[in-house]
Amino acid sequence: MVLPLFGGILIDRVGVQTMTMVVVSLVLAGQVIVALGSAMHNFNLILVGRIVFGIGGETMSVAQVKFLVKWFDMSELAFVFGLSNSFSTFSAVLNYKWSPWIADHYNVTTALWVGAGVCGLSFVAALLLVQIDKKLHIASEKSEAASIRDLKLLGWVPIVPQQYLSPDSVSRRWLFWLLALQSLVNSCIGPFNNTATSVFLERDYFQQPPPLCQRCGLGYYNVYCDAVSPHCPNVPPFAWPLPLLSQNCSITSPFDQFQCSKAPPYILDEDINCDDVAWREGPFTHRYCATKSQAAETATSSLSYNPMVQTGLAPLAGWLVDLFGRRPMVSVVAEVGVAVAHAAINYSQVTVTVPLLLLGVSQCFLQASMGSAFPLVVPPRAIGTAYGFLAMVGNMGAAVTPLVVAALYADYDRYIPHVQVLFVGFGVANALLGVALVAMDRAHHGVL
Repeated sequence: MVLPLFGGILIDRVGVQTMTMVVVSLVLAGQVIVALGSAMHNFNLILVGRIVFGIGGETMSVAQVKFLVKWFDMSELAFVFGLSNSFSTFSAVLNYKWSPWIADHYNVTTALWVGAGVCGLSFVAALLLVQIDKKLHIASEKSEAASIRDLKLLGWVPIVPQQYLSPDSVSRRWLFWLLALQSLVNSCIGPFNNTATSVFLERDYFQQPPPLCQRCGLGYYNVYCDAVSPHCPNVPPFAWPLPLLSQNCSITSPFDQFQCSKAPPYILDEDINCDDVAWREGPFTHRYCATKSQAAETATSSLSYNPMVQTGLAPLAGWLVDLFGRRPMVSVVAEVGVAVAHAAINYSQVTVTVPLLLLGVSQCFLQASMGSAFPLVVPPRAIGTAYGFLAMVGNMGAAVTPLVVAALYADYDRYIPHVQVLFVGFGVANALLGVALVAMDRAHHGVL
């Protein structure tokens, strides 16, 4: 969680060229170790590889930002950040699509070796990047090492006398901390993607039917359960009726269901593990699992709207932010859009495509405006430290929020409205922080 901060400090102290080669080497070595561990069926070796990979991977994005800020003017940063976001989103989509395909058609080890090959390409690209940077920037990297006074502008080094700080430095420091707080809240919204499939199943694609339509052998299905009852809603978007099986059954093979009691208490949705062949191919649960699997595929495919929008729109959003400026106002509008999108998912019956598209557009402008704002309030020689700190903050939000989501779901056994309202709250809180940022920026002569 804290590795990006230390990596950022080292990037500022040691130099971005040296640290870039260190982190890409760790990433490549880690992936090779994981692939070897998989080939040797050695789980401990796989864990070692993941640790090595993580040590390098956590800092790689910080080094990338350092290069971008170093190479491009402030008037170009939002576009460059948007372009970088577009490439990273597109590569993530390719990874999600191709890795399972390679694993299914060949094996998991082959997929891991392909990943090692991609890491090798990244290593070669880093070598070229460092050589280009050396030619473009002749000055020694030591002259770019972060000074204690630069770090003091962020309020992290209390040993520097206060007289070194100008009023402008103090105002920029407060702007930085407010931006960092916004980043923390925004990172708490990110784990929505982990629960989105379940949310959309519950909301759109596998809804709970009326009480008389919920179980075979009871209600409107008391005579037959081979087709949807004319008195019940369509399947999908509603769930197929649950089988008339006792909750006390022990099922280890599909045919065990014939021996299962049909007395209450009856089996519930969470008791049916459709990933297990005993349930997936069971005579009384096959239809239920088939419809749920189809609904899950539809819900998962709907998640592609967001990355598709970000891949195509992120560079344009960055260009517009560079052209018109007013980053705080842009971020407020984007944060309101995020809050409205989550509220629409939670409180309306509008098709899920609409809030997902709104979410994608809003996140494009939010990342373009906020990501390019930090170099305006952070000394150039402390960029690595600042973005390392932001990455650490993002890890904190991404780590804590799933625990809260799990606790809420355990209490209420539903995602809507009890869990989803959490993300609505984060969106509203971030919008309020955005309003505070607008006011603070205006009070300090529109630094952003």
